[in-house]
Amino acid sequence: MHQHLYYLIVQQQAQLRGEMQAFAHGARGTLHLYANTAALTNYLPSRLAPWLAERPRLHVELLERTSPEVVRAISAGQAEAGIISDAVDADGLQQHVVAEDPLVMLLPADHRFAPQRALAFADVAGETFVALADGNALQTYIEDQARDIGRRLDVRIRMKTFEGVCIMIGHGIGVGIVPRSIARLHRRSTHAVAVPLADAWAQRRLCACFAHWKALSTPMRSLLLHLGVEAEKKV
Repeated sequence: MHQHLYYLIVQQQAQLRGEMQAFAHGARGTLHLYANTAALTNYLPSRLAPWLAERPRLHVELLERTSPEVVRAISAGQAEAGIISDAVDADGLQQHVVAEDPLVMLLPADHRFAPQRALAFADVAGETFVALADGNALQTYIEDQARDIGRRLDVRIRMKTFEGVCIMIGHGIGVGIVPRSIARLHRRSTHAVAVPLADAWAQRRLCACFAHWKALSTPMRSLLLHLGVEAEKKV
């Protein structure tokens, strides 16, 4: 009886040590990652999947926020790290470029602006728009830019997905603003035309953002290294 109890205790201690090592190496637990819409929709899935597949006991909670909201959360200590656009002010935080994905103006093929090589947002802000749903982080960001120039977008319809936005624009329902990668993905199926936006806020690079590398948890450091962050190199 005592021998059985002894082996049971030894087994439990070994299991506990294994679990503690798993936590220490970032192999289990829950990781909270903040990201803007473009990162969540197009950038993270293909990059996060192989990393997460190697850690079957690790859970990841992705939280969609606008880039300014992500910056505020990190600065306030409410978030470890996030994926943001480098077009926003992240003074005091570290930024590491992980992808380039500027915003483009998506137009019906027969739109009068379709032949243009580049467009200023102010020149198209008066057009009828196909927009993403209310509360979408990217759409909030775009409408903030419109308010900054004293305009309010004329939204004809709101869609829940980028694909829906592209389909509507392809059928001539209106114009819209989407990441370049999304425009390229749906170019053949919708025949919509993407024209670069000349505004600085649209020249986006996606960046991993955090306060201090050494303050990050082990799983967060592991993920950021996987995404290409170089700990000693920043924007």
